[in-house]
Amino acid sequence: MKKERLWIVFAGLFLICGCGANLVFVSDRDGRDQIYSMAANGFNQRNLSNSSSHDHFPDISPGADKIVFSSFRNPPGENIYLMDLDGQTVQQLTTGTGQRTRPRWAPNGLIAFAYPSYTGNARIWTIRSDGSGLAAASSPGPDESDDNGHDLYDAGRMIVFSRLDGTTQRRDLYAVKSDGTGTPRRITNTPDVSEVLPVVSHDGRLLAYRAFYHATGRDAIRIASTGNWAPVREITLQPPADINISGLSFRGDDQGLFVSVQASDIQDMNVGKRQEIFSVGIDGQNQQRLTSNERGDTSPVAIAATRQGEGGPVLFVHGHANGAAPTWQQPGSAGTTSIQASLEANPALPIRPVYLSLPVHGIDHPEHFGRSIADDATDILAAIEGGNDSNNQPHTGILNDPAYGGATKVALVGYSQGAISSRYYIKNLMGSRKNGAVTVSEFIALAAPTHGAGGTFSCGNENEPDRSTRELCGGRTASLVSQALPCGSCAPGPPPFSTNAAGDAAFLNDLNGHDTSLNCNESNIPSPDLEAPKSRPDLPDGVLYVNLYAAGNDDLIVGGQTQSLDCLGRRLARNHAPNAVNREITGTPINVHSNFPHHWPTICVTLKTIVNRQAPAGETDACQGLTRPQ
Repeated sequence: MKKERLWIVFAGLFLICGCGANLVFVSDRDGRDQIYSMAANGFNQRNLSNSSSHDHFPDISPGADKIVFSSFRNPPGENIYLMDLDGQTVQQLTTGTGQRTRPRWAPNGLIAFAYPSYTGNARIWTIRSDGSGLAAASSPGPDESDDNGHDLYDAGRMIVFSRLDGTTQRRDLYAVKSDGTGTPRRITNTPDVSEVLPVVSHDGRLLAYRAFYHATGRDAIRIASTGNWAPVREITLQPPADINISGLSFRGDDQGLFVSVQASDIQDMNVGKRQEIFSVGIDGQNQQRLTSNERGDTSPVAIAATRQGEGGPVLFVHGHANGAAPTWQQPGSAGTTSIQASLEANPALPIRPVYLSLPVHGIDHPEHFGRSIADDATDILAAIEGGNDSNNQPHTGILNDPAYGGATKVALVGYSQGAISSRYYIKNLMGSRKNGAVTVSEFIALAAPTHGAGGTFSCGNENEPDRSTRELCGGRTASLVSQALPCGSCAPGPPPFSTNAAGDAAFLNDLNGHDTSLNCNESNIPSPDLEAPKSRPDLPDGVLYVNLYAAGNDDLIVGGQTQSLDCLGRRLARNHAPNAVNREITGTPINVHSNFPHHWPTICVTLKTIVNRQAPAGETDACQGLTRPQ
């Protein structure tokens, strides 16, 4: 998990190695390339490898206890080695001639490296950290070479790498499965620009790489999303950090970058030398110089946030569905389990749960007929950031509680309307009691109804004048049996919405994105892509949103099908953040909606998403390594 949610965070990993270091790099200041460590401010620089040979391209294990690197320690070839974070206990992983270099470590323990490098026709190989499972991951053509940077993403299942086209002498980035199957996908294709040195953020959401403009000789750093590979920004470093970028790494918190660059203020520069290390914010601001040795300092790699203590706080927000287990601590039916039981069966998971059950809506609770989605979001705000809830009751808030070790972010999991209310919190209230700070690291929505989701159960009827549920469909009543009809034709109609509270009409128009007199026929809505803007967040950097929904169409509230002509709403994607990751969960037992959050694969995907900061590719992968409660 990210550093902000940790119980105990390293102030430079002093507790591990006593060196006050949180990044490693390569320097030739001792007359040969060696692996050094230093603090993020440039202090406490220390030689870790201390060998008589040349050591290159370090990378740090996901557990922050090992360094993988390449070295010429055993001539005549360059091979892959491991050592402890303090430089002790060196182990050789590969043998042979040639140059096996640029190793990169994935969360699943896989290591990727290039071989042979600098000789043309290089390819990417993978190996396990115990030296087993050596396999080729890429197969360049006769006039191609995969030799200028690579990194693993999607929990190690994929590799992004730079490929040279020998004909054009240009480089582009490609993505390929780490097991070598399938055809590599070209993800950059910018004329007269070579893209090299790709690195993935620790949370797996962002890609940074060097963009070299051949016409002008200019270097820039591009930041792209791993979701669609679209660049989100370009950073131009300011002098003297403006020549020949040789290394990139995300900071441990993913909010900035370390970069090695041929600093222009150093005299008597020679090729590939006189590199210095700088830091820069992910927004391109706050550029700082960390080394100034007039030597070759390059290949910076940050130590990622580690998982220590009892784990980071995770707020589970339960929804209002009738028939569901009242809290996350109780299973549903049909052999389902619970979040609490799953965590107890897997005590090593770095997760500390906090449970919030919002007031139950429905015909049996007329005292809550006037409750709004905004009221639910206010209770979530109080639980996370402190202050008064919707009933004006004070709360300390998770982020103000010393028991959570100074955490500045939480993971947020919402079920049913709890997911809608959590979305509303992220969109409209997040940071309002924390000076505008981003307070959510991951948001997992389970069986979230869409705006316009229907049924007498979900949208209210003449006997159930419930405010928040009718907010989902603009005050209209929908019926599962009349789903093919436009909303204006659904019956019976609800009581006038304005009877619940003042300002309802304005709130509904704002929540749903259009005048509620319009029905849910897309032809009547001027801009369907703007549906539900009040609770459809365009997520800030650093927030991962994963939406889980049930397979099939047997439960339309949960289902992920396109239902554009009915009262159950428009398209799923329009009702969630544009950058949400949608995952289908299969095999949910009878009473799909009620049992969905208690279904074992749902729980596996939820927990793995929080721990790995990226959604597992499939249910089987998600449940691997987890013990199912008895």
